[in-house]
Amino acid sequence: MALDGGHLPFDNRRVNHSSAVDPAGVTEPVVRALDGLIVGAAASFGLSVAAVLATAFAVEGHVHAIAHLSLPGLMGLVIVVRGVRLLRRHSEPRDDAWSRARAVSSFDSQLARILSIAVPLAWLVGSAAILVRHASALHDLLVGGGFWLPIGAALWILATFAWTDACRDKIAAGLDESDRKFRDYWRDIGRPR
Repeated sequence: MALDGGHLPFDNRRVNHSSAVDPAGVTEPVVRALDGLIVGAAASFGLSVAAVLATAFAVEGHVHAIAHLSLPGLMGLVIVVRGVRLLRRHSEPRDDAWSRARAVSSFDSQLARILSIAVPLAWLVGSAAILVRHASALHDLLVGGGFWLPIGAALWILATFAWTDACRDKIAAGLDESDRKFRDYWRDIGRPR
């Protein structure tokens, strides 16, 4: 085929390079991070809704007690996991993580972002519903709230910060891996085998 200035069709299979990375696989870490975040956030949101429903409709017993402990337990787990991760390795926060993820998959990144905001709101609504469910009178709510409300508020605030930072860092880790694959791909392209 003569090079007459016309456009040649690009066929990626004809590129001779020794890199094991497929160019299309460069974005795979970001997609995987978004998928993991969506699944985890949906599970946490579902657990929050289930806890509220179990608290509202279950009679006193084991299911009712588990529903009470599930939200504080989940929030505590998020805080502990985030703390352990920070102790193991702390990377600088990437403010551009969500915008760069949107460039890879607009729908998935928007869904993950919405769920990353919805989960702490579900924790807040669920915790409030559990408190209100057991307040037989306004007086009981104020007395119980005077003790439990500051503890619950601190737990929710810490869990919300831990959750949003963990979501951002999960996306950033996928972006870092994607950047590494991209650099590896272009470093090895055109080298003879």
